[in-house]
This record gives sequence, C-alpha cells and structure tokens, in this order.
Amino acid sequence: MGRALKSLTLFIVLTLLVAYLIPAIHAQQDLYVRVVDADGRPRGNVEVRVIKEGFSRIFVTNSTGHAVFKGLISGTYTVEALIKDIVVARKVVEFPKESYVELTLEVSSLDVIVRDVKEKPVQGIMVRVKDSGGRINLSGTTDEFGRVSFADVPFSSVEGIGNYTAEAFVDSIPVASSQFSIPEKTTVELSAKLVNLNITVTNLEGKKVPQVQVRIRSGNFSKSLTGTEGSVAFQNIPSSDLVPTRYYTIEVTRTVMATPITIYKENRSVTNDMALDVVASLGTLKLRVVDDDGKPVEGLNVMISHELIANFTILRTNANGTITLTNAPFSTPPSNVGDYTLMVFKGNSYIGKFITRITSALVEETFVVKPSKAVLTVTDYEGTPLAGVVLKAKDVILDVEYEATTEKDGRVELKILPGPYELTFNYMGKPVHSSVMNLGEGVINIRLNSVNYPVTVYVVDSIGTRIGGLKLQASFNGKSVFEGTIDREGIRLTLPHPGELTVSVFTDGNLLQKRNIPLTGPEELRIRISDKLAIGGSLIDVALVVQTITLVIFIASLLGLLYILVSWWKGKPIEKPKF
Repeated sequence: MGRALKSLTLFIVLTLLVAYLIPAIHAQQDLYVRVVDADGRPRGNVEVRVIKEGFSRIFVTNSTGHAVFKGLISGTYTVEALIKDIVVARKVVEFPKESYVELTLEVSSLDVIVRDVKEKPVQGIMVRVKDSGGRINLSGTTDEFGRVSFADVPFSSVEGIGNYTAEAFVDSIPVASSQFSIPEKTTVELSAKLVNLNITVTNLEGKKVPQVQVRIRSGNFSKSLTGTEGSVAFQNIPSSDLVPTRYYTIEVTRTVMATPITIYKENRSVTNDMALDVVASLGTLKLRVVDDDGKPVEGLNVMISHELIANFTILRTNANGTITLTNAPFSTPPSNVGDYTLMVFKGNSYIGKFITRITSALVEETFVVKPSKAVLTVTDYEGTPLAGVVLKAKDVILDVEYEATTEKDGRVELKILPGPYELTFNYMGKPVHSSVMNLGEGVINIRLNSVNYPVTVYVVDSIGTRIGGLKLQASFNGKSVFEGTIDREGIRLTLPHPGELTVSVFTDGNLLQKRNIPLTGPEELRIRISDKLAIGGSLIDVALVVQTITLVIFIASLLGLLYILVSWWKGKPIEKPKF
C-alpha cells in the first residue's frame, strides 16, 4: 500500500513538470524587423532595439533593412529604431503573435539654401541647424549653389525634438535665420544680409598705392586682404547693422622691413554694396643735393630713416642732383612716423645729414654739400719737396676729375668731396706715379720714388767679378748722363723720372757690351761682359781660357798614359803616377 502511494506521488509530480516546460519550449521563436524610410525604401545600417522588462537586445539592419532577433520568449516587446541615439520609430508587439514588424523611420533629408539680398546664391557660408530640444546640432558649408544638405534629420514630432532653427554665419556673425518643422518643410531658404565692399587706395596725387594691406573689423570680426595694385574686394561680408559696433573700422597699412605702417584709418557704415576710394596719408619727398656753387651733385647715396624704421631705403642722386621718395607716410597721424633723417654718402664716405617732415602731398628740400680741403705734400726719392708736379684726381664714384700743380714747397690743395680717388702724378711731362686712395680733410704725404731716384751701375765679367778701367757711356731717354772711365766701385746716377737707360762699355775703342734698360725707380745694375774674364787686371777671352785649360788636361792625360806603358814594358808594378 505504501509503496503504491509513493509511485503515484512521483507520477503526479513528473506530469506537472512536463506540463509546465512544454509551452515554454515551444514559445522560443524569432522576431523579424524590417526598417524602411518614409518612401518605403529599406534602410540598412540602422540600429534596432527590442525591449522587455528586464531585457534589451540590439541588432543592426542589413542592406535589405532587416534585423532578426532569435530565440525570444513570448511576451510584450517594444521595438525601436535609432539614428544617432535618437529613437525615430517605435512599435509595441505581442510576441509570438506578432513575429514580423515593419518600422518606418521618422526622418527626412534637409536642404538649406543661402542667398544674398539680390537672390544670388552664396558659397562658403557656415550653416547650423538646431532643434528646440537641444538634441540635434548640425553644421555645414554652402556649395557653389548656396546649398548645404543634411540627411536623416528627425521629424519635429519625434519625442524631445520639436521645431528647428537654421542660421547662417559669416565667421561668428549671424546673417540670416529661420524656424521650421520637419517634415512640413524639407527645403529652407535663408536670405542673408551680405554686402560687397570694394576699396581703392590712392595717394594725395590720385595715384593708386601698390602693396597695401586693407583690414576691416568690428568687435571680434575681422577680414584682411592685400592689394598688389592698390585695390581689394571684400565679398559677402555682413552688413554693418549686423556687426557688434554697427560700423566697420577700415585700416590701410603698408609694410616696410616687416613693420606695418598705418596710412589710412576711418570708421564706415556699410549697409549696401559700396565702392570706396580712400586717400592715404602719403606724400612725395624730393631732395636736391648741390655743391657750394649751387651745381647739382650726381651719384651720391642718400640713406633715409624715420622714427619708426632706421635706414629703410637708399636712393642715388640723378643728373639733377635729386632723389625722389614716393608714397612716404606722413610724419603726423595716422602714420605718425615722425621726423625723416636723410644721410648723404659718397660711396662709404659720410657727407652730412638733413632732417625734415612730411605733412603734405609734396615736400621739396635742398641740401648743400660742403667740400673738404685735401692737402697733399709731394717729395722725391730723397724727400725733397717737388714743385711743378701735375696732380690729376679722378673721383671713382662721381667720375669727376680735378687737376692742380704743386708749389715750391711741394704742396697742392684740392676742394673735393671725401671718398676714393684715382691719383695720377706727372713730372716733367712724364707719368711718375698712380694710385687709388681716400681723400678728405687733412694732409697726405706722397713720396715719389720714381723721381730723382738713384741708379748704380757696375761692370762685371762672366763670373760676376767687378771690373774697372773700362770706358762707359750712359744716356737716359737719348740724353747723355755719363761718359768716362768706370772703376770697380761703379758709378751712381740720379734720374729724374721713369725712362730708358742705355749703357755702352768699351775697351781700346771696341764695344764690349750695350744694354737698354727700362727704369721706374731705384736700381743696382750689373753690366755683364759674358765673354771676358778679369785676370791680373786684364780682360781675357773666355774661349782662350777654356782652350788653354783643355790643352793642359790633354797633355797631362798623355803623360799619364806614357808612364803606364813604360812601367808595363819594364815589368814593374804599375803605380799610380804622381803629378
């Protein structure tokens, strides 16, 4: 009895367990979700989420817009489609009664078109789109058609979205705005209050100023352009009634040696397209350089500075002695460069300086250069002052030539501008010296070693031994300067200038040697009698001496050979002959 009761109890428990498990096993099925857009086209790569209390699973749609959730148990599920973490479609399903769900995305494309007040599309404008719920923040830049497009913008009816605002910006300045809702409006047109500003910069003479930098600014908004030929064009800038100050500050600068100098500055209201001619504070400076006789001095260098920039340019005086500095900033505001300093140089030699100011279209000045007195003292080789030396001084830089003649004390004075000169000295009609030197104030001593210089003449034999007792004739440039007998100490001549010395040497009326020697200064000359030897006070032909020595050597050789033969004949050992 007890045993039967236990078996019955076990059977009942197993029956109840099977009855509980079988429905659960059969309830595990698959849920199919298809995602399409508003036009019914499948959407791939969309995140789909199924939610049940305490349960959530995500799947991304494939290219056909399908997502499959396998092995779900029966129950009530919320199925959602998300784009950028925003739920843009939702359905509640009873599963497995509903095992196939189609979700239609509540999103749309959005085109924003920006045009100016003349209905022309504006390229390069930043557009921002935001929703009232603060969840959407889109931005893009307009193309050549003034258009920027956005995809998958949630409908305004999507939870937490609401109406949209589209704004167009130039830098940080809003220039157009519009509110709308989606899908009621998928193309939004913005009319931007933009203007064009063309600026031409001229000087006070009405000429365009090249290489200018033009800047317009208002608050934090700023634009800059460079006008190579003096003109710039600002395109699609905000109307001045949109900028913080309600006007633009227009500033024009020119850059000199990396330093920008303001030449124009003014506040302007720009509410419509405008072509603006601005006159810069630039003038022309002309400086004429003359000597103390009022004659223009050509070829001088003028180095120019002002209080902002030192030595910013160097100009050279023309045939009229003039330099012209154009488009020079005013000494007064807005440039405010202060005094101009003009330093005059001849080559590297400083002449003087001139200070002026530029406050008008044309400033003309004259600078008189005062010559220096250069004094030269000219002496000969011995240091004796020379009179009658003609000095020619040619200015290396200015190509001007001066001429003067030394007085009895050897002095000569020149009124010149300091600098390098080519000096040529002529004495007795002959050029005796030339050089290049710097002349200026002060005295310069010039020693002419080619005037009244000594020349010593010796006569030597073929081996360099000095010879005396010979007759010597010497002429300088065809004029006799010596005729007589020369001793072993030679003769000393003093010659007035460079020239040719002719020396002839005789013995017993016969010409031994003649030489023509060009001279430019002191010399020691050796007149060599190459075919003679001085022996015992007499001159002997070198050829005779050579023949005698050859004969002696020949005779000595024969005697040596005879001694060897005789010794061999007598049978005696051969000994080295002794001489």
